[in-house]
Amino acid sequence: MRRLTILLVACFLSAIVIAQDNPQAPGPDQQHARFGRSFQGIRGTITAISKNQVTLKTAEGKTVTINVSGDTSFRKDSQPAKLEDFKVGDMVVAGGEPAGENAWNARFLAIRGGGGPQMRDALGKRVIAGEIKAIQGTSLTILRVDGETQTIAVDENTSFRKQGESITLADFKPGDHVFGRGELKNGIFVAAVLNWGELQMVLPQMAGPPTSQTPADKH
Repeated sequence: MRRLTILLVACFLSAIVIAQDNPQAPGPDQQHARFGRSFQGIRGTITAISKNQVTLKTAEGKTVTINVSGDTSFRKDSQPAKLEDFKVGDMVVAGGEPAGENAWNARFLAIRGGGGPQMRDALGKRVIAGEIKAIQGTSLTILRVDGETQTIAVDENTSFRKQGESITLADFKPGDHVFGRGELKNGIFVAAVLNWGELQMVLPQMAGPPTSQTPADKH
C-alpha cells in the first residue's frame, strides 16, 4: 500500500514537473484548482484503445471507459508520453472525474510503476510534498511523503497558494500539508510554488483492493 501511495504521489508530481518544463502547460496551482476534492481514480488493464478513449478491465471484471483529451497528461517509464505509447495489456492508473457509470474523464494516465527512480529522485530536488513539522523564519522542515525529513527554504520569489488563492507564509503552520515545485540552490531546496493542502485532495485514493475505484477522502 505504501509503495502504491508513493507511486500515485509521483504521478501527480510528474504533472508538476511537466508544468515546470512546459510554460504552456497548466501550472500546479491551476491543476489544484481544477482537480479539487472530487478528484478520483481507477486502475486496470487496457483492453482497447481508440482516438479519444481507453477501455480498462478492473480486477472485479468491470469494463471501464477512460475518456482522454488535450487536458490529459500521459506518463510511461517516468517520462512524458503520448496516447500512442500505450498498448493493450498495459496495467495503468487513471485519475480524473467520473463521467457516468463506469466512465471517467482522465486528467492523467500512467503505466503502473511510472513513478520509478527518476521521478522519486525528483522529490526534494525539483518537487516537494509532505507535512510541515516546523517553521523557523524562511525555513520549513518537511516530513516528505516518502518518509524522509527535509529542510526547505522559501524566498521573496516564492508563490504561496491555497485552493487556487494567493496566501502568505504566515498562513502556514506545523501540521499543514504542502506540495509544490522548486529547485536546489546551494544544496537547499528553494520552493518556487508552495501549495497548501494534502495531495489526497488531488490524487486518486487507491488504498483498497487492487484495481478498485475509490473516492478521495474528505477532509
